[in-house]
Amino acid sequence: VAWPEGSHTCCCCLCCCSGGKLPEELHQALGQTLSLKCQYSPMTGPYQSKAWCHQTSPNRCTILVHSSKAQTAAQKSRYTIWDEPKAGFFNVTMTQLMKNDSGSYWCGIYNSSSKTIVVLREISLVVTPAPTTSPMWTLTSLPTRTVLITSPEGTSSHPSINGSDTRKSSAPLYLDSAAPRLLVSVLCGLPVAIGLVL
Repeated sequence: VAWPEGSHTCCCCLCCCSGGKLPEELHQALGQTLSLKCQYSPMTGPYQSKAWCHQTSPNRCTILVHSSKAQTAAQKSRYTIWDEPKAGFFNVTMTQLMKNDSGSYWCGIYNSSSKTIVVLREISLVVTPAPTTSPMWTLTSLPTRTVLITSPEGTSSHPSINGSDTRKSSAPLYLDSAAPRLLVSVLCGLPVAIGLVL
């Protein structure tokens, strides 16, 4: 039924169980994990390998991972298969999805000696861009301003606020440093001026 082209390629694969239906279309976002179940008739007796392959032409696929025993994880790169023959299904996991993972895939019962696969499910995978969420506010959206902060004498640290270096000052910050002295002079001279008028 099938003739091998390479060690991991299955040609003219036999599709006996999909019934000519269109492939199932699945949508996943970038970076997500694809998990699916492939069902078959429960099996006893000698173990039959299961496979997950990437379809490259109507009757050909490249094997990505295949199992070698029941109830044991078979893993290769980002692909994993876990098979439960007595229950009649196996799970396929494909992690860290990338844009170029979009395409057609088959899962099925794999005959490694003849390089044939009995296809159980046909999947058309579409990997979409990951949804983006914008924060409620960002630092760049705030108005920029320069703030002068005084720090006590002997403070060695000089933090920075909005890119402005902190400057150390032993005196309180005033808009005009002469303002307090001027206020004192006016208050002291007021009684003298009243006495002269009287």
